[in-house]
Amino acid sequence: MASPHHLPLKRASVKTRFARTFLRALHNLNAGAAAQERRRRCRKIKLAAYASMASAVGPRRAWSRALLWRIRSRASLRRIPAAQRSNHHRRKTPPPRPRRPRRSRNDVVRGGRLDSDKAKELRKLVPGGKAMDLCCLLDETAHYIKCLSSQVEIMRNIADLFST
Repeated sequence: MASPHHLPLKRASVKTRFARTFLRALHNLNAGAAAQERRRRCRKIKLAAYASMASAVGPRRAWSRALLWRIRSRASLRRIPAAQRSNHHRRKTPPPRPRRPRRSRNDVVRGGRLDSDKAKELRKLVPGGKAMDLCCLLDETAHYIKCLSSQVEIMRNIADLFST
């Protein structure tokens, strides 16, 4: 069987770039038997899958940029010692007062009621969604779902390949 570094690739599609970087990340994981170690490895696998997917898509999409930024910022926080990390996030000024949410012209009104609840939920699910208007949010969501389904397909194929 070929190692993940020497897979024959005919074209560099998003799926092949994802599979290559994900297999490389899986190859680098250490095998452990303890339950805590398995949970840690599961988190690493999940993180590797998201990082591979976002890097395969590249900076063209807002969700991939947000996901890569989140992964990199968590990695930089891990380098800060725990004692400094707790002081690192403390605010020296009082938190700002909450403002009333403004109605955006991108919010859809249905039956006289603002339909922003669904958009708020969607913004929570899509990385970087909080900073997008509704039109961009829907476009990024469609692309994100397409990439997630490709990720599931590739991971299922990898699992089938290694289980037989």
